[in-house]
Amino acid sequence: MSRFPNLSEADSIIMEILWRDGACSSAAILKEIEDKLNWSRQTVRTYLVRLVEKGLVGTKQMNKKAYQYYPVVSRAEYAADKATSLLNKYYDSLPHMLAGILQKEEITEAEFEELEAMLQRMKDKGAR
Repeated sequence: MSRFPNLSEADSIIMEILWRDGACSSAAILKEIEDKLNWSRQTVRTYLVRLVEKGLVGTKQMNKKAYQYYPVVSRAEYAADKATSLLNKYYDSLPHMLAGILQKEEITEAEFEELEAMLQRMKDKGAR
């Protein structure tokens, strides 16, 4: 079972900005996406409030009217949680999951070597 709630497409857009920038105001988020998505200030605030309620975003009051928003969970933590949830739901084991993904995706020789190197580093460090 996943520790973190699923993100909608809109939630993901905002989280990606927060993960990239670390913290920012709703105005800064709106400025970045308003031309692409045609969202209003209220739409951005609604999604931010939902992300706060989901426990993924925190707030810091800057003055009487302005808040700064920041991610409570890192992108890596979120991704690892979702991958583990996927593993538990659809696969028998991590090797089966990885094999399933690699069979469906085109993987270059360089990517395969990088994966092997990562696994070896983890093995050498005793990561289990």
